[in-house]
Amino acid sequence: MPINVDKAIAILAVSMGVFHLIVASPFTLFPDLVVRGTHLLFALVIGFLVYRLSGGWRRNGIDAVLIALSIICVGYMIIFHASIVVRPPWTQQASPIELFVAFGTIAVVLELTRRSLGMAISVLCLIFIFYGFIGPHLRHVEFLRPLAHSGLSISEFVDQMYFSFEGIFGVALGVSTNFIFLFVVFGALLQITGGGDFFVNVTKAATGATRGGPAKMAVVASALMGTMSGSSVANVATTGAITIPMMKKMGYPKTFAGAVEAVASTGGQITPPIMGAAAFLMAAILGISYQEVITAAALPAMLFFASLFVAVHWEALKHGLQPLEKSVPGATWREFQAGWTFLLPLIVIMTFLIMGYTPSLCAFYGVVATLVTPLLRRATRVSPTVLLKGIELGARAAVPVAIACASAGIIVGVVQISGLGFRFSSLVVAFADGNLYVALVLAMLAAFIFGMGMPTTPAYIIQATLVAPALVDLGASPLSAHLFVFYYAVLGQITPPVAVAAFAAAPIAGAESSSVGWRAFALGVPAYVIPFLFVANPELLGQSALLDLVPVLLRSALAIVGLSIALTGWLGGARLGWIGRASLLLAVTLLVVPGLFLNLTAFTVMIGVWIVQRIGVGRAARERIE
Repeated sequence: MPINVDKAIAILAVSMGVFHLIVASPFTLFPDLVVRGTHLLFALVIGFLVYRLSGGWRRNGIDAVLIALSIICVGYMIIFHASIVVRPPWTQQASPIELFVAFGTIAVVLELTRRSLGMAISVLCLIFIFYGFIGPHLRHVEFLRPLAHSGLSISEFVDQMYFSFEGIFGVALGVSTNFIFLFVVFGALLQITGGGDFFVNVTKAATGATRGGPAKMAVVASALMGTMSGSSVANVATTGAITIPMMKKMGYPKTFAGAVEAVASTGGQITPPIMGAAAFLMAAILGISYQEVITAAALPAMLFFASLFVAVHWEALKHGLQPLEKSVPGATWREFQAGWTFLLPLIVIMTFLIMGYTPSLCAFYGVVATLVTPLLRRATRVSPTVLLKGIELGARAAVPVAIACASAGIIVGVVQISGLGFRFSSLVVAFADGNLYVALVLAMLAAFIFGMGMPTTPAYIIQATLVAPALVDLGASPLSAHLFVFYYAVLGQITPPVAVAAFAAAPIAGAESSSVGWRAFALGVPAYVIPFLFVANPELLGQSALLDLVPVLLRSALAIVGLSIALTGWLGGARLGWIGRASLLLAVTLLVVPGLFLNLTAFTVMIGVWIVQRIGVGRAARERIE
């Protein structure tokens, strides 16, 4: 292993960034297999240098062998891409060299997946591979008979995994190559040049003088940071380092402080214009533009953060917390003036998206704008070394995403060639007995199982392949079905027992990981209801006229606010009793489903709870005076 590994990583990471900028520019055109193969090769080599085995020369030797194997196996794909593209699928016997490069690629992908993302995804990939070969034997086991298939030969498996666009080099890796990488680099550049500090400072000035200011700051800042990073853990690490200590200082319990940041940071992945990596996959799988995805996600994201904002406000009232600082006239405007140029790259991306350009070209212009805008003002000017460091950090952050997409391609490849997706969808439809809402509950439970401790991207791919088709069969629109499973893939970051965003927030808060995880889950419960709202009410996805949208949006907002109040247990300056909380939960349930009688009943119940609570608070106040 080279002595100066960090320098080698930096050179490779910057080279990877430059390569993707060249590929994404409007002046060049490269074959898809070459681009995807080069992307994966960069990711593998950088990954094995970053996630090294600890120990002596023997383990260093293992890493060197794995890097060499990556170069040989993926390099074969790059060199012989022209003949591979015209290779007829599943019709010829694989040669020994073809078997070697195919299984070698699978091996290095799974090993780097284990190192960078944990054992769970690697084991899941191996289970799917095993399923591909033992499929015919499942017909002899009664309860597994519905999952049986005709089986795969070695050559068919190799063709699917390596020599087609439906395995490792499939749609998932293509999205990582064409879209995700440059958006991750864009976020890293914006943060290292000062954009992250700008968003946090503006948020602090805007919310610091309100009740529960630090918690509201965490909510707003994480939403803004989400437009850059699209990663819940990255959001926790950046905004959480500032907001969590502030919340603790103001009197919030440390568990609650960590939970607020975990939930708010998770919401960053569903915040347009730059959502989590899986949003780009959704557009590719559905065959729609990314603009349609972010348009559909806009109102649900607003509901998500509104619910969290309400929850932290009521929690501040419940604990009697005071503002972080006194209101200073013009403070927000001064902070905005100090760094308004950091908004220009976002404006560039949004403008090109609205004009209909591809996400990859939008990301290209966004990165170029991020490289240029710091030079526009003396206060924001940085050295070329800082810009190169931003590209390096972005490439490093993109490596686990690329590896996750490659390993997810193994799962998708087996699902497609075995027909498992159709069989699983049929089982869901049969269990649901034709009822969409029962199927939604089953899909939610399946999402919890498939997404447990798993990054958003592979969790979404699995659910999009296995679960979403069943929802479409039962009447959900393809966009709402995929956005439904995407939401639960994101919410897996705060779903116990393995809530990675909460685990990242716990050390900063000085609290136990499990306690923060369960508190984050409870705080995020309204977010778990939002997918049911937009499946039942497609108007929330921008699929209707404005006049149809307004009542649905008001009803959804009432449901979210009611649920937040019920969970917080605080209303009108006093604790809300269990009867009032149960009544609000009933009203929320009635508001989810469209229907004039049900909605009027829910509204009446909520008004009744408010009146009864006000009467009780007034009576208690009079008794204290007397």
